[in-house]
This record gives sequence, C-alpha cells and structure tokens, in this order.
Amino acid sequence: MIKRVSRKKLDVNKYTECLNKSVNYRIYAEVFYLDALVDNNWDCYVLNDYEAIMPLPFVKKFGFKFIVQPIYCQQLGVFHQENFSKETFLLFEKKLHRNLVRAYAFNEENTEIFEPKGIKRVNQILDLQQEIQLDNKTKKNIKSFINKKVELKSNHNLEEIVNFKKANTNHRVDVNKLTTLAKVLLKNNKIKIDSCYQNNELIAFSIFVKSKKRIIYLNSSANHFAKKLSAPTGLIYHQIKKNDEFQYLDFEGSEISSINHFFKGFGATEKFYINYKNL
Repeated sequence: MIKRVSRKKLDVNKYTECLNKSVNYRIYAEVFYLDALVDNNWDCYVLNDYEAIMPLPFVKKFGFKFIVQPIYCQQLGVFHQENFSKETFLLFEKKLHRNLVRAYAFNEENTEIFEPKGIKRVNQILDLQQEIQLDNKTKKNIKSFINKKVELKSNHNLEEIVNFKKANTNHRVDVNKLTTLAKVLLKNNKIKIDSCYQNNELIAFSIFVKSKKRIIYLNSSANHFAKKLSAPTGLIYHQIKKNDEFQYLDFEGSEISSINHFFKGFGATEKFYINYKNL
C-alpha cells in the first residue's frame, strides 16, 4: 500500500498533483525546491497511486542513508487530501521510524491532527486577513523607520544580496545553498526580495517565499546602521501592508527567545510542528 520511490523513479506529475491538492501544502515539498536543497538526494513514501506522499531527504555516509531535514526547509511530513485516516498516517510514521533519522519535521497539520512522536517545535503565523495587533515596541520601531525615509524596492540582484549576506552575518549559514535556492525560486516566480537602501547603498534585505496561501519569511540580513534604523521591522511591515494575495505570513518561528519575541511584536500566534529523530 505504501511504497518507497527513489527521486529518479518518481512520477513528478503525479507527485506534484498530489501535493497541490493536499490540505497541508508546503512549498518545501515541491520537487524543484527539494532538488535545489539536496541535489536530488531524496526518496518518497507513496500511498497507492500517489494518494498521499511523504518526501524523505537524506545524506549518505558509510553506505547508509540518514534522513536529515535540510536547511531552509522547515516542515515536510505526510501530504494528503481530506478524510485521511489516522491509521494510514501511522503506517507512514512507522515506516519513517525504521530509517536512521537525524531529523525529520512533520508539518503543523500533521502535528495537530495526528500527534506524531518527536519533539514539539514552535512556529509563528500572522493572519493577514485580520487586523494586525502590533505591540508598542514594534509600533515605535516602524514609526522610526518610516521617518528615516530610506528607499525601499524589490530587488532580484542575487549577487548583490549574497555578497551583502556574506559581509553582514556572524551566523553559520549555508550561503551557497541559499543562493542556489533563490535562483530556483526566482525561476519559478516563488520569491519576493525587499531591500532597503540609503544613498544608493544596500543596508538590509528580506527574502519571502510564496507558498500558496502563505508567504514565508525565509531569510534576511541588515548591517549595523540598518539595525539602528529598525530596518528589519520596517521591511516586514512593508510586506504586510502591501499584501494583496496571501492569507498568512509564516515567520518560521524560533527557539531563540529574542527572535520569538520580535515576531510576536507583529501579533503572530504560535503553531507547532514535530521534529522526530532516533539518532
């Protein structure tokens, strides 16, 4: 009933149709998205004739496959249509458990409905169809940003963005992987990049990814000067205000309290997803 299919033998059309019809769609599971992140190193559990799918990114070491959640890919899990039974979900989950799993993240809907085993992680979602409830600090930062009258524009100059990211981050991030992903997203018209300039010099940017009803806050960077101007807050607020097609802004959450609090300042509410590992 559930078979494991390699990326090479995957029926891409049937897989994509299943994903698009699912009640829990995530762009993370798109074929082009996963291919960009893991160089085609993923399999998939498939129910019957692509009635439900569960993508499995992996790395190979010592002749073994280890399931690993890639960077820039927050949630995967089982993608299915309505009236999907818990019994069938458990079959997928048991099959996952037979693998060597360093990390695998089930999506929010899987977590809420089926309660898979693992550690609960926080995500933060803002409903863009409701009145936005900003806290006082966020309001103050937005007002400060607007008063500085910096230049805001859409920017798809990936070379400029990547070089800026390299120069202004202390975090260990896979910038090369981000570059590859951004190029693929741009090709598929699934990316928005808002940039902030002063005196024609890039000082901050934010990358957003289109995921049907969601727009995902994927990555950002700001230099020291931009942080003083509250540019990170201003760029998010700019995206919220100009929104005319998305229902939710997905912040991707954070276990870091200061970042968590920053997202809550926009009125985001917490959602949870499960991270499973057996290693």
